[in-house]
Amino acid sequence: MTGRQGARRGEDKLRSDTRRNRRRLLEAVGELAREAPDQLTMHAVASRAEIGPATAYRYYSTVDDVLAAYVLSVVEELRDFSAASTAEGQPLFDSVVDKWMDLLDEYGPALVQIRSRQGYLKRLHNGNEIIVAMRDAWARPVRGLLDDLGLPDEMLEYALFLNNIMYDPREIQDLLRETGLSRREIVIRLAEAYRGALRG
Repeated sequence: MTGRQGARRGEDKLRSDTRRNRRRLLEAVGELAREAPDQLTMHAVASRAEIGPATAYRYYSTVDDVLAAYVLSVVEELRDFSAASTAEGQPLFDSVVDKWMDLLDEYGPALVQIRSRQGYLKRLHNGNEIIVAMRDAWARPVRGLLDDLGLPDEMLEYALFLNNIMYDPREIQDLLRETGLSRREIVIRLAEAYRGALRG
């Protein structure tokens, strides 16, 4: 084996270890957010991932950084679903809402752990990675809904702002737990309220 091949194998192993460790840390933060959200610390996440704290800190500086990476991976799943859909207009919007509800069922407890002091539009304009991915997930469905409602495309940013408020993970989980409404009833009521808000 030449020196170059050995170096390449060493780099591949390092990349493989990095991917595995990052994946384990993300899985661990998701599990802890579900099971013991008040005990979310870097040491707890590293322990659950069976990775030493020093190694965990090499990948993420704080538990908030791990949570942000986790939330981003969930939002990217929604974005990819939205981009791959062949539906248009209201059916596209409805399918993305259903997918979002599925993701909230599975990952909701971790999604509500991150809270920013800045509003949606400020974070969007500042290029916040999670908010930009969220915009990318919802822009086509919301644009199609605006078109179906006969509303101008210039309303898109306002419509995305409203969408962020109405489909906030924390509020949807609150509705599911505290109202006795079924998931289907919540989806229908939110969709009606959202269309009404867009019409003004």
